[in-house]
Amino acid sequence: MSQVTLTGENPRQTPQASLNASVDSGLHSLALTGDETAPFWLVVPTYNPGLQDWSQWLQALQGQHRQPARVVVVDSGSTDGSLALTEQAVQAAYLTKTAHTSETSSQGPAFTLLHVKAAKFDHGGTRQWALNQALQAHPHSPPKVVVLMTQDAVLAQPQALGNLLAAFQNPQVAAAFGRQLPKPQAAWLEAHARQFNYPDQSRTVTLQDKARWGLKVCFFSNAFGAYRLSALQAQGGLPAGLPLGEDTFTAGKLLLSGQSLQYQADAAVYHSHQYNGRQDFQRMFDTGVFHAQNPWLLQSFGRVEGEGWRLMRHQWAHLQMLANDKTHGRLVGLMQMVTSNAIKLCGYKMGQWHRLWPNALNRRLSMYKSFWQPHA
Repeated sequence: MSQVTLTGENPRQTPQASLNASVDSGLHSLALTGDETAPFWLVVPTYNPGLQDWSQWLQALQGQHRQPARVVVVDSGSTDGSLALTEQAVQAAYLTKTAHTSETSSQGPAFTLLHVKAAKFDHGGTRQWALNQALQAHPHSPPKVVVLMTQDAVLAQPQALGNLLAAFQNPQVAAAFGRQLPKPQAAWLEAHARQFNYPDQSRTVTLQDKARWGLKVCFFSNAFGAYRLSALQAQGGLPAGLPLGEDTFTAGKLLLSGQSLQYQADAAVYHSHQYNGRQDFQRMFDTGVFHAQNPWLLQSFGRVEGEGWRLMRHQWAHLQMLANDKTHGRLVGLMQMVTSNAIKLCGYKMGQWHRLWPNALNRRLSMYKSFWQPHA
């Protein structure tokens, strides 16, 4: 067992294909049915997560009842001191593992630390590149499941990872994602969005459920999601070259291949954002670009407008419950609701029509600005 530190020059150009033959031949024979101790890996990209927040993230991982066999951290040049914490975790894991003969013989995970340039970061491509690098370095001990997380999604309970992995006891489930709870400082609209998208009831969906759910049938989040490795690799891995939505893209492909997705409400993280109006616009602009560049999603599963109206009805009902009889509170909340949704709708439509605008304007309107830079 050894520490591995690699540097990636251009992960979004790395081919998804050809891993070591011994890995490739074994992937499709792996199954989790009935095996609650099956090994899994965890992949997380980092870029200036904040020293205190990243320390909390690592502590929450350390407190899990189910520990990954390996944690793959891919850092994009953090300068806030968080990289030193990651390096300490790598070194501590290395010193612990040197006293054992295998990865699974001690309680803690092994660590793989990778580096990419921030300008080359790609939501799907970088994650898949990192996974490929770790698989190539450890071809004889591949995981059965890969858990993906973001640096700002903090595991909410000690059994969170274990509960998420329980979804794969069903052999038809190719991917599963957990519940996202709002952080204590979340504004009411953001807190409601988490409640709306991540309810307290679990569900399993197949392609047939698109008649009920429309495009939301392939709703998925890599902030706290997991994939059966064989199913992910059969789809070519996570896609590169998208402004965002690599999770929705992959979920849609898995559904079209006849497999199921699982939402695990009893596996939770704290994850929410404090976006201002400009950031809301930029995020929805990128979503509009994603849908415009992948029309097969809307053609296969349906459009998004109906879901938007359903969200607004739920927001109004939630606001009335919060405000009770306070007319002033309702009016302020209503203005916030209308303004926020108008900004998001405008951003989404502008993104859908991005081919009409010059590239320089698209870059200004986008949250993921490196997407618009030419890549050799």
